[in-house]
Formats: sequence, structure tokens, C-alpha cells
Amino acid sequence: MDKHEQAIQNSIRTCREKADNNPNNKRAVAMLRTLVKEEHTLQEIADILNKEGFVTSKGGRFYKSTVYKLIRRYNLK
Repeated sequence: MDKHEQAIQNSIRTCREKADNNPNNKRAVAMLRTLVKEEHTLQEIADILNKEGFVTSKGGRFYKSTVYKLIRRYNLK
């Protein structure tokens, strides 16, 4: 692996660690577990998280795609 590829991998790892340790994401994932068990759609989950005041690790809104990524990352389905 050359230095460029190594830098990319380090960046990806750092972003994941930052997201995993973010208190907003931890709270959102806890709620996400419940909403997935209740079989809400991705859009419904995003809407609920936004309505409840949750924000992404970067301070943004949740979208279907963001919810999908979190579900995959934490193996919730």
C-alpha cells in the first residue's frame, strides 16, 4: 500500500471512530434500535429522529440514506 492509499485508509478509520464516539450518534443509534424493531420505514425513522432534535455527527439532518448507513454500520437489520 502506498502512502496515498494509507492516508485514505487512516482518514476513513478516523472518521468512523469519530462518528462511533459522537454522543449524538450514540443517542440516535439507541433510538434507531427501537424504531427498527417497530418496523418503521427509513423515511419515518429519519423524520422521527429529526422531529426529536437528533442531529448527525456533523450536525446535519437525518435522511433515508443516513439512516440506512447507520443501520448497516451497526447491523440493526
